[in-house]
Amino acid sequence: MKPIPEIFIQSCKEQEIVLPEDRLLLLQKYVTKLMEVNQHMNLTAVREDEAVWMRHIFDSLLLLSELKADPDQRALDLGSGGGFPGIPLAIMRPDMQWTLVDSVAKKVRFLNEVASELALPNVIALSERAEVLAHLPEHRESYNLVTARAVARLPVLLEYCIPFLKVHGFFAAMKGEQADKELKESRRAIERLSVKLMRKQEQPGGGQLLWFKKRRPTMDKYPRAVGIPGQKPI
Repeated sequence: MKPIPEIFIQSCKEQEIVLPEDRLLLLQKYVTKLMEVNQHMNLTAVREDEAVWMRHIFDSLLLLSELKADPDQRALDLGSGGGFPGIPLAIMRPDMQWTLVDSVAKKVRFLNEVASELALPNVIALSERAEVLAHLPEHRESYNLVTARAVARLPVLLEYCIPFLKVHGFFAAMKGEQADKELKESRRAIERLSVKLMRKQEQPGGGQLLWFKKRRPTMDKYPRAVGIPGQKPI
C-alpha cells in the first residue's frame, strides 16, 4: 500500500478529526482497492493518490463532527458510487448501520466487495432507484441520517432523500459552489417535503455542506415515479 499523504493527516488534525490506527489502516486499504479497481471501472475521475485522500476521504470525514454519538443509528448514502461519503464514515463509525445505494449494479458489487474485504459488517450496498426504494416499508422513514454527494440538483435530491428519513432525522447534502443558487431553487421542495435548513457549513476544499432536519412525515406521493423528479422538480 502507498503511504498516506501527510497533507491528509495534517488536515485531519486541523479539523480535530481523530484517526485511530485501526481505522486509518482500513481507510488506507479502501483507497488502495479503489485505485486498483478504478483502472478498469469508472468509480472516480480523480486519479492521483493525494487528490483521492483529500477530495474524497477528507471531505467525507468532515461530516463526522456532526454525527450524533447515539449507537445503533441507521444511515443511508444515496448515489454512493465509489463509496463517498458512506464507506469512510462507516469505517469511522462502526456503531452505525450504513446502507449504500447506487443505481449502477457494477458499482454496488464493488461496494459490497469492499465491505467484505475490510470486514465491515455495518455496511450493505443495494442497486436500486431512490424512487422505488423509498416506497418500500423497510426503507421508508427508517433512517436517522441520509447523505448524498454529486447526485442531482438540490430540489431533485430533496425529493429522493427526505422520504427515507425518520421524522427529526437529518439529511446532509454535500454541494459545490452552486449551493446557494440551488437553495433558492428548492424553496417549494423544502416546504412540500416538510424540512428545515438547520445550517450551512463552508468546506475547507470549497463548496458547502447543507444540513436539513425533517419536521413531519412525507406525503405518500413522494418520491414520484422513476424519472419524474428529475424531469419536473417540485
